[in-house]
Amino acid sequence: EKHHQFSDTSCQERSIMIDKLIGTSADIIDSIWKQPINQSIMTTSQFIREILKRSRATYSMLQLALFYIFRIKKIVQQHLVNKKNVIGCGRRMFLAALMCASKYLNDKNYRNKTWAKIASLSVQEINKTEAVFLQLVDYQLYVGKALYDKWVSLLHEHIQK
Repeated sequence: EKHHQFSDTSCQERSIMIDKLIGTSADIIDSIWKQPINQSIMTTSQFIREILKRSRATYSMLQLALFYIFRIKKIVQQHLVNKKNVIGCGRRMFLAALMCASKYLNDKNYRNKTWAKIASLSVQEINKTEAVFLQLVDYQLYVGKALYDKWVSLLHEHIQK
């Protein structure tokens, strides 16, 4: 079942909500993967916006990707404390979460070759990142309806502030 959270909102309101969710997404990623920001590269928010645009990701895909990010948060933080840099890039983990969300939610999906083009990475890097991410979530991509609805509600409340 598709979730239509914005069926009663205007196009401008939806655009504002999407912008807020992108900002929230960037804040989440930056809070988990605390890395110095290099001003010569794009911000996390700009990166997310660009990946979403290039991949034509849906709002639901982004919501599910963020759920996956929260699901791996503790493991990621433990690995970062132990200096295991396999999962040290928040942007790659976000990309993998978005890829998995897309593959889980949609019947027709991009191949990893296309994701590589979207992200300007090699296919091998995309494959490796996806494999590491799937191990982190223990290959558990299913989210029950009640839990997903609660997640969507929490996200919606947060971005309404």
